Parts: sequence; C-alpha cells; structure tokens
Amino acid sequence: MTLAAEPLKLAVIGSYGHVNVVLEDPGAAGVEVVAAARWGPDDPLGFVGRFASAPDGLAVYDDYRLMLDKARPDIAAVFMPLYRNAEASMAAAQAGCHVISEKPLATQLEDLARLREAVASAGVRIAAVFTARCESAFQTAREVVKQGRIGEPILASGQKSYPFAKRDDYYKDRRTYGGSIPWQAIHAMDFITYCTGKDYTRVAAMASNKAHPTHPGMEDNGGLLLELAGGGHAVIRFDYLRPWGAPGRRWGDERLRVAGSEGIVEVAGEGTIVTLMTPQAVERVPLCPPRRLLAEFAASVRGEGRCVVSPEDSFRLTEVALKARQAADTGRVVDL
Repeated sequence: MTLAAEPLKLAVIGSYGHVNVVLEDPGAAGVEVVAAARWGPDDPLGFVGRFASAPDGLAVYDDYRLMLDKARPDIAAVFMPLYRNAEASMAAAQAGCHVISEKPLATQLEDLARLREAVASAGVRIAAVFTARCESAFQTAREVVKQGRIGEPILASGQKSYPFAKRDDYYKDRRTYGGSIPWQAIHAMDFITYCTGKDYTRVAAMASNKAHPTHPGMEDNGGLLLELAGGGHAVIRFDYLRPWGAPGRRWGDERLRVAGSEGIVEVAGEGTIVTLMTPQAVERVPLCPPRRLLAEFAASVRGEGRCVVSPEDSFRLTEVALKARQAADTGRVVDL
C-alpha cells in the first residue's frame, strides 16, 4: 500500500483579484491552506472561513513577512494591490517559497528583473495567474491549431471587455494601478501566444480614459498591434465599457479569432463557443476539459508534471505587457 504524500502548505498574501481561482479546491490539488495575511487594514480576507480546519481557525496575520517566517509554507499565493505583487513575491522566494502570483508579476520592468533574479537565486518556481489557459474554450482553440487544422497561424485578434463596476482607489493612480495593459490586456496577449504558439517581436499601442474621469490613471479603452515571431500579426482591443447590472450576465467578454493559411478558429459566446471554418465546412468544436492551475502548479513543485503556466511564460508575458504600456505612453513601436 502506498501512502499519500503530505499536502503542500499554502499561505495566501492578500485577497485581491483572482484569489478564488487558486483557492477553488486546494484539497484536490494536494494542498493545505495554513495561513493568510492581509495586504492592508481594509483587506477582508473573505475566504478565511472556508479553511478554518485548525482548532483555533486559520492563522491570520497583518504582516506577510511574519506569516512567511512563522507558517513556513511551501507555496505562497500573492494577491496584493498590483504595485505590491513583486515586493511580496520576492519576499516569498527569498523565504524559499514557490509562488503563484496575480498578474502582472510586477508593474515596473526594474522590479520584474529583480523578481526574476530572486526566483532564480532561490531555485523556486513561479506562475502568473493566466486564467484563460485553464478555460475549456482556449484549450480547445490551442488544440485545433496544434493539430494543423488552420495551417500556419497568420492573423490573431483578441478581446478583453470588462464592466467598470466598482473599482478600488488605487486604480485611480497609474503608479499604484500599473495600467490596463498589464492588468487587463495581458490576458489577451497570453491567450493569443498560448493558442498560436507564437511569441511577439514588436508592439504599438494606444489607450485612454474616456468614460471614467474619477479614475484618471485607469485606461478604459485601447488597442494593441503586435508583430508575431516568424510573420503575421495580432490585434488586441480592451475596454472597461461592458454594461453591468443585468442578472446572470457574465463578468467579462473574451474573444479570439485566429486566421491561418488553411482555416479560421474562433472563440466567441463570451468565451464559451469554439468554431472552426475550413474550405469544407464550418463546425462547432467540442470543448476540451478545463485545467486546474493550483493542481498543476503543485504537481510541478513535486516534480510530477508541467504546469499549464511556466515560469518562463510568466516572466515573458509580463515583460511584453509592460513594454506594450511603454509603447502606448510614448507613441512609438517598441521592440520585444
């Protein structure tokens, strides 16, 4: 009889962004949530009650560095206000923790370089929370392309549309928000490169705030033009103009179209439908099963497999997003 491995210990820093995606089912991933730290006095840590298995409940700290020292987790999940992600991830890596971080990994290229060095020096793994890679529709589009059913990918277009809804104060200032390109448009940059298998070589971009003057540091519309490695292009549009309020409406509207030398694959229906067009027919493609980021990350930490989001992809897509923001700010085409 083979005994099950001890669960990996996970500590959570902050509760912003996609924290619930990572904490969806830690038990099934062989992970035990052992502690949490607030990013500030207003952090509700709303997930804590779900993991209060210890006699005195889940250990909660006001200082994440103290938590790292006391709890000694194997994995740290970082969900701080965006400008603090790199700071917390570096501290976690230096404490010997593997890191799952909200994207972007950093809001400045200098901090990204420092984080890369800290992760390499500590010999730990890191994964950005690129949620689209785990979704059935994008898994399916990737498989269609890998199978050669559209030939060579040549032109990709992606969309990320969110409601403005209610936004925290730190969105008001670019210095603390980081910009909508590395926070929102990065998703489309990621699912395009993931589905096409192509990196980027150059980028041009524009962005502005037109409808939300209370948050001047938060661009609510914009577009990017990227050159694909080996030829071809990607066009990305992003906005915070999606109407909100109707019951049952999905939060975001994600779309992808990849035109290849022999066909076209599209993700539509708010990211729920995949269609393939070839000279023979137009067909709706059965969806692949979704993937689980935490489960795959934990397996990679144990040396039992590869995670759907690699450290290399996490750093590369963050770098591309920050340079795309630079392109928008300067009005210049930026080499990647």
